Amino acid sequence: MTGTARSWSVVTLGALVVVAEGYDLIVYGALLPKLVAEPGWGLTSASAGSIGSLVYLGMLVGALAGGPVCDRVGRRPFVNVSVAWFTLWTLACALAQAPWQLGAARLLAGVGMGAVIPAAVALAREHTPAHRTGLVVTILMAGIPIGGTVASLTGIAVLADHGWRLMFVIGAGLSLLVLGVSLARLPGSAADTAPDAPAHPSAAGAFAALFREHRALLTVLFAVTTFANLLTWYGLNTWLTTLMREMDYPLGSALTFSLCLNAGAVVGSLVLVLAAQRWGLREVAAVCGVLTAAGILVCAVGPRQTAVLLATITLIGAAAQTALTLVLASVANSYPTRIRASAVGWANGTGRAGAVVAPVLGGAVLAAGLGPSAVFLAFAASAVVAAVVMVVLAVRERRTPDGPGTPAPAALPAEVRS
Repeated sequence: MTGTARSWSVVTLGALVVVAEGYDLIVYGALLPKLVAEPGWGLTSASAGSIGSLVYLGMLVGALAGGPVCDRVGRRPFVNVSVAWFTLWTLACALAQAPWQLGAARLLAGVGMGAVIPAAVALAREHTPAHRTGLVVTILMAGIPIGGTVASLTGIAVLADHGWRLMFVIGAGLSLLVLGVSLARLPGSAADTAPDAPAHPSAAGAFAALFREHRALLTVLFAVTTFANLLTWYGLNTWLTTLMREMDYPLGSALTFSLCLNAGAVVGSLVLVLAAQRWGLREVAAVCGVLTAAGILVCAVGPRQTAVLLATITLIGAAAQTALTLVLASVANSYPTRIRASAVGWANGTGRAGAVVAPVLGGAVLAAGLGPSAVFLAFAASAVVAAVVMVVLAVRERRTPDGPGTPAPAALPAEVRS
């Protein structure tokens, strides 16, 4: 297999892993109306939101702990163990007989979901040239909204007649299939032969290195922007269906809005990454944050024209997903190979705190009687914060390039800049 073919093989396999995660992660938002109506469970919007946040708490733990461990033990085994872990606990969700059991299973599934992203991003980055990082990470992370799209389509097809448990069974089956492909075809890591690092840095050493050699401010800023981005993105994925129902749209239409959100994320991010190749990862990420906030404000107004809402939600999906993937691409380009998974894990893990807050925030706002528009306004504010931080990072990059893999704009004007 040629180097180029091997590179795209790694990216494709990594994307399949993320698709499986995306389904298992985003399916909860499609199930919320059914879970609230589950006989004997007594769930409210607030309590359902709290359960929804547990998967993101697990992802926070998995990403923060998993990145340094992955840098030490190797990408391939770490990816496969992580997929097996969240597959097991997704199946356990289907068997839950009480809210606490569902919450516990979602928490444990989240640990595997959070751990696999840094490993997949680091592995794909190691098999591709630096100037393609934006495209590679965009394709990889498109797996999450693709999985969300599959979850929405599956919900439209089976949720009304077969209930929410089958949705988790389907997700576990998809994850098991992807695990089999990954075990058979996913190659090993290039990190062991990297020229810029010892073969196996300790977990503590990899984490400490994120704050050394003038990286401390960069590391903190990446954490802030991923927190705000993930608060926006997973807040919408968790609450969009419910918010649309609160605004008197039927369940079928509300699921269609969720489908548009994730489909827009897939198609839009692949288009917008071309802009990043010309103008820079951080600059385009900042613009996407502004577009996300503007689109959410339109939803808060609640126009009755269905076409307007569909177009707006599709734009939100495209912009929000692109902002997130471009941030992760910039992280992957800004740190040396020996700590790359730790860096992505740090950004993704601290960002998961935003994903933990998002379901609880939405539920609390609704429980307070402030209405769906107030929930939309909260998520618009977090999108603005993410955009502002990306402007700061873009200015900082122009003054002092942050790390390896940052091509000079004058020499490579059409390629991705970290």
